[in-house]
Amino acid sequence: MFAEQIKNGVIYGDQNFFVPPHLNFGAFVLEKILEHKDRVALINGATDKQITYQEMVQKIVNIASALTDIGVKIGDVVAIASENRLEYYITSTAVYCCGGISTFFNNAYTKNELIHAVNISQPKYIFVSGEVFKNQYDTLKSFNGIQKFILYDDEPKSRNCLHYRDLSERYVDINTYKPVDFKGKNGICMILYTSGTTGLAKGAKLTHLSLIAACQQPSSVTRDLTPLSVAPWSSTMGQICTIQDIVNGTKLVFLPKYNERLYIKTIEKYKIGLLAMAPPLVVMLCKSTIVNEYDISSVEVLYVGGAPTNPKTIRQVRTRFPHIKHFLQGYGITEATGAVCREMEIGAKEGSVGQVVPGIIIKVVDPETNKLVGVSEPGEVRISGPVIFDGYIGKDKKEDFDEEGFYKTGDIAYYDKDGFFYIVDRIKEIIKYKAWQVPPSELEGLLLQHPAVKDAGVTGAPDLLAGELPTAFIVKQPDVRVTEQEIVSYITEKVAPWKRLRGGVIFVDEIPKTPSGKILRRKLRQLLSKQRPQKLPASKL
Repeated sequence: MFAEQIKNGVIYGDQNFFVPPHLNFGAFVLEKILEHKDRVALINGATDKQITYQEMVQKIVNIASALTDIGVKIGDVVAIASENRLEYYITSTAVYCCGGISTFFNNAYTKNELIHAVNISQPKYIFVSGEVFKNQYDTLKSFNGIQKFILYDDEPKSRNCLHYRDLSERYVDINTYKPVDFKGKNGICMILYTSGTTGLAKGAKLTHLSLIAACQQPSSVTRDLTPLSVAPWSSTMGQICTIQDIVNGTKLVFLPKYNERLYIKTIEKYKIGLLAMAPPLVVMLCKSTIVNEYDISSVEVLYVGGAPTNPKTIRQVRTRFPHIKHFLQGYGITEATGAVCREMEIGAKEGSVGQVVPGIIIKVVDPETNKLVGVSEPGEVRISGPVIFDGYIGKDKKEDFDEEGFYKTGDIAYYDKDGFFYIVDRIKEIIKYKAWQVPPSELEGLLLQHPAVKDAGVTGAPDLLAGELPTAFIVKQPDVRVTEQEIVSYITEKVAPWKRLRGGVIFVDEIPKTPSGKILRRKLRQLLSKQRPQKLPASKL
């Protein structure tokens, strides 16, 4: 009952968790997956290659032992730069077992984004796929701090390169292998990257305790359904949801990257019962012209997160796919090690993102006065509990946590009399393109480097398919000619695909600002509603 969860205006999720005395997340994962034995763990839907939990355990201890032998020590950062693949979670779990910290670089990072991420986490060792080795090795090897590269694919080795195959095929007895015992002392386990309003990505520090707690949260779905994962495992949604599935012994089908026909074909082939996705993929399913070529009647549950879902889209799903029994939504952030609120299969409310999950404590406050607000009153969501992260690398925690130790999410929401939460808006100015985070100030900084640009402001144009489209407002230098396409192409060459100016460019006489010089994005959005830029052809974006 909700009345039992709320105390003095603060809402508590279940805080009862098993905390192993060794407090090593890798050892916790090993203990869990050993229970699943010969059950299939992961299937690559693009290649049909698969691995069982028993095989995973053996490779994890082999890799962990090898990492220790090559010099990985407690607190060393080990990076994975790769598309989704069978070796991904074997690697990260092995890193935790030997006391290291895992971090993940998106294989679509540009050179500048990769440099920024490496500078944040300072990895000493890095696992790379063939794609990343081909495109980014020259950049990565320029960092003196990286001592060894471990190659997933059969790329030619250089002096400081090893092959994953050589490390994974050595034999270590799983019955005698002992992960590092932290003896109850919590520490940093994982670094994920999250963008803020101040510019480039920040490194969020997740602890062994936060991950152990997050992996004990109950599943939203009570039945044994096969899920399909396509979210990059370098992202919070992809990383945390997948490790939760692994701990629970789920048979998970994944794809290295999204392709519409392959995605739909994989649903039919493996009789996928649960799809976890961002809202743009939901829209794709509704609008797909090829979905009728395949039998996807096995899908019973859609679990949607990463951005709000338009109610119109939910109705379209139910009309076109009547076999889908449950459309569930959630609200999560990196800083909460995944979910903050989540709808369950039983008792969901349309439009809600569900109730507070175990491991989370929420208070909703007036962001101006910091006073608690009550039922149905919008306010800023602030969170605490064992799943909360340990701050950002190189940043004072006082900037992001209030005096009571609650993380200030910057999100505006309210809860009803039954404890169901509804997201209203974001204080933060992040643009959400297909659930990817796009910090406006990063794009503004790049735009201001263009010789033809005098001033710039960026905001998101609402879009049913993508959520928001990054859109630039430009003040040109006097007597300078520059076209919209030139500006769009300039940004395209410098950023990852999800940060491109897909909303186009609007030329204006001035950027609206406060007296102190802050951009008034509210007024930019008002300008958008009056003068929506013409979209460029997709081939040029």
